[in-house]
Amino acid sequence: MRTLLILLFTAFCLTTTAQTTAEIKAFDDNYKYELYRPYPVEYIDSHLTAAPKGYKPFYISHLSRHGSRWHSSSKSYTYPVSVLAAADKAGELTELGKRYYADAQKMATDAENRSGELSPIGFEQHRTIAERMVKNFPEIFHKGCYIDCRSTTVPRCILSMASAVRQITKMVPTAVIRMESSDDNRYMKPYKGLNSVKNELELLSDSLQSAYLPDYRPFMERIFTKEQRVDCERFFYYSFMLSAILGSTDVEGVDNLDYLFTEDERAQLWRASNIRRYALTGPSKPYGDVIVSGIYPFVENVITTADRAIEQGDEQATLRFAHDVTVIPFAAILGIKCANTVSDDWANIGYKWRINEVTPMGANIQMIFYRSKRSDEILVKIMHNEREQILDSSVATPIESVYYRWEDIREYLQSKIR
Repeated sequence: MRTLLILLFTAFCLTTTAQTTAEIKAFDDNYKYELYRPYPVEYIDSHLTAAPKGYKPFYISHLSRHGSRWHSSSKSYTYPVSVLAAADKAGELTELGKRYYADAQKMATDAENRSGELSPIGFEQHRTIAERMVKNFPEIFHKGCYIDCRSTTVPRCILSMASAVRQITKMVPTAVIRMESSDDNRYMKPYKGLNSVKNELELLSDSLQSAYLPDYRPFMERIFTKEQRVDCERFFYYSFMLSAILGSTDVEGVDNLDYLFTEDERAQLWRASNIRRYALTGPSKPYGDVIVSGIYPFVENVITTADRAIEQGDEQATLRFAHDVTVIPFAAILGIKCANTVSDDWANIGYKWRINEVTPMGANIQMIFYRSKRSDEILVKIMHNEREQILDSSVATPIESVYYRWEDIREYLQSKIR
């Protein structure tokens, strides 16, 4: 019965409106990388807004997604290769199909035994993010500063942390740095909310993606000379995912797989996948509250560590390295505008919520705390992917430009997690 209701709900919400290819490209010319979008350094603020008079930064609370990686499942490589191999053996590949088969084989060989691992691109992303963090806030990363670094136990997160720490140590040799990767940091894995509605979410997100995928038949006809007895929709989508990961890994002899799709196909594949990501992990109207609730323990940690830093002054930075499912709900609850849209208008969600903007590889949220000798009031500035943020008005009102009272942000966060 529950399955039937969800499918009926999906069908009811399905509309004929669609974002055009031009509109999708206008948001992000690199949208084709989707969830695997390499860190967008071109969007970083080159000029940071000066703090109110007398205020200096003294503490940073940070969360990041690991850097670029190989696909987390080997099937992302082996499934397309297996379909292409069978067709090649039967002499049923077009010239384009043969090119795709050769490139897919190279990608599968490159990814062998590397499922989910941090790539050299990902390692470099965290090195440069850390480098800019130290340069932007030298008052925090001073001689003898204490930095507490935590990661989940997943190797790509541990290595992302190691890359950042290595760069900080290079720039601030006297920094005292504690690193920990432990299951005790489970507050960085906010799966409780997701898991409580897992079956419903998977049914909804999968059915939405299927409903919005473009017609796969022209694609199949370009790759194969005969109709294939395979799950064509699955092969179509896996091919899109294979092309998307190329922004995160360097594969010798394979620059891109752009030749596989028309611009319209690529844009509508992104749209269907973005709808699925939003339904599965975003703050959607039907399940958003449950999904975001999983981040509450993390929010409590942010508040506790910030209060300690303010009161005791013995910790200058708390750096946390986790996953997209950590960044997405935290960005939503903070009121970061590209991340907090609540909707069930699936067809048009891409106008407001885009996975490649919310959580590209290396995505990070930096909360920079400021104090003044002239006032007891603590101020905080929020940066998302190193861009200063004006938060949703429901969260708080800035006292000046991009600067907020920590008391206001803290009170809002506590009201959400009580």
